[in-house]
Amino acid sequence: MHLAFATDRDHPDFAEDDRILVSYLKQRGYTITAAVWNDPEINWEKFDALIFRSVWDYFIHRRQFDQWLEKLALLSLTVFNPLSIVRWNKDKTYFNIFKAKGILIPAYEIIKAKSQQNLSELLHLNGWDKAVIKPTISGGAYNTWVTSKAQASEHQMKFEYLLTEQDFIVQQFAQEIIDDGEWSLIFFNKKFSHAVCKKARVGEFRVQAQYGGQHQAVMPDKTMMDQAEAVLNLIEEPLLYARIDGFRDKQFQFNLMELELIEPVLFFDSNPAACDNFHTALQEMF
Repeated sequence: MHLAFATDRDHPDFAEDDRILVSYLKQRGYTITAAVWNDPEINWEKFDALIFRSVWDYFIHRRQFDQWLEKLALLSLTVFNPLSIVRWNKDKTYFNIFKAKGILIPAYEIIKAKSQQNLSELLHLNGWDKAVIKPTISGGAYNTWVTSKAQASEHQMKFEYLLTEQDFIVQQFAQEIIDDGEWSLIFFNKKFSHAVCKKARVGEFRVQAQYGGQHQAVMPDKTMMDQAEAVLNLIEEPLLYARIDGFRDKQFQFNLMELELIEPVLFFDSNPAACDNFHTALQEMF
């Protein structure tokens, strides 16, 4: 079977974590090609399946990415995760669906593009001392920063400028992530595989590795597992992979920060069974 792992122009080769999986799959007879998603020379129909992996610039080229998804829809090509899921998951307004279904999510406001919003007033009305600001379509902490009651006026001009281009989320700052870390639970075909806890370096709020964050293998307790599975149970479509990011609040309840279904790092380095679990799920998809 010939698989395409979709990558981007800045990261055309397999991501470091994916190399572990690629090596494993090649040993089992698969042919794997790293394919830049917006390379016009690629014939996608030559692959047996396309798997979204390190398409880490799709949120920068939003219109082009949408056009590419439309082209893929016209091809006789198996795609993971499904195109319908990718279209839905790329915009974090999906928070509204989960919130309505009772999923715990830190308090947030979605601010529509080109609208007028005073940050100082927003924080005051919600009773937030600090908040994280991020685009609804983003990844890797792109255009993401922390504001506070003391800094909101200083950040107002930047906020207004960015709002000219797209929608943003302003979300209550989760100090628990700084204190205890952010958990990532990884599922293959909606079955739990493994988990890591990511911690930011001192003085940083972002937990991604490119900002100095580190991760270690962990095992979620039953409460966290049940609450993560409740998120997945709301998705009807099949999922080859899913990463559920969140934290434990003061009541030890799991709060969802993000459901990653497009291009998440899957931390194959953190569990020796991870590649096996992925492969089993992949076989179940066909």
